[in-house]
Order: sequence, then structure tokens, then C-alpha cells
Amino acid sequence: MSVVWNPSDPVSNWLAIGRDNLWIRRACDPPFDRKSCTACVDADELKARLAHGNWCLGSAFFLDDLCFIEQAGGGDEWLVIKHNVAFDSASCGAMIASETFDDFLSRVEKATLEQSAALAY
Repeated sequence: MSVVWNPSDPVSNWLAIGRDNLWIRRACDPPFDRKSCTACVDADELKARLAHGNWCLGSAFFLDDLCFIEQAGGGDEWLVIKHNVAFDSASCGAMIASETFDDFLSRVEKATLEQSAALAY
């Protein structure tokens, strides 16, 4: 599925991508909708939320043009999306615990969409 990036409503883009995901589309308690998506004011808030763990399937946190959507209810497998490109499944809690998340986030933020899609970040 190809979603055209709409910068005026990025959440709509991420909802469409999430609903196309085999695991995320199964979210039902709660359902995957706009209320699932929480904006983070900075990288520290994003990291704190992802470190919390035990999020419901479809819980989503975003920072600027990056969105992380939980693909495993209560787990630690986050679909990573930049703009309208879903490009990775990341165990963010594990990366935070091993102190590699900051580097991962920095590389993802700097990567072009092409680099992200090619996993070359």
C-alpha cells in the first residue's frame, strides 16, 4: 500500500499505514484510531514512553515526522514509520535498556526516505 504524505495531517497517514499492517489491524481493545496516537514533545519523552513497556497493540507515539506503533500487544515490537514510509520493526525497549536507542533514533531522524526504505541509515 502506498500512502501519499500529507504533512497537514500526518496522523491520518500513520493510521492508514497501521491499518494495512497485519498485526496492528487486529487492535480492538482499544481499537487503533486517532486516540491511539500520542505526540511527544521531544526525544526524551518519546524514549520514556517507549521504555515504559506493556503498551496495547496499536499504541502509537510520534515525534515530528517519525511514528512508532506497537505491533505486539504488551510486547516490544514497534513499526517505525518516517513520513509515509514504514521501514522497520524495532525492539525499542530492548534498545533503550542496552543504551543503543539514542543512536538508532539519531540515525533514523537524519536518514532520507530512500535510506529508510533501504534500511541504510
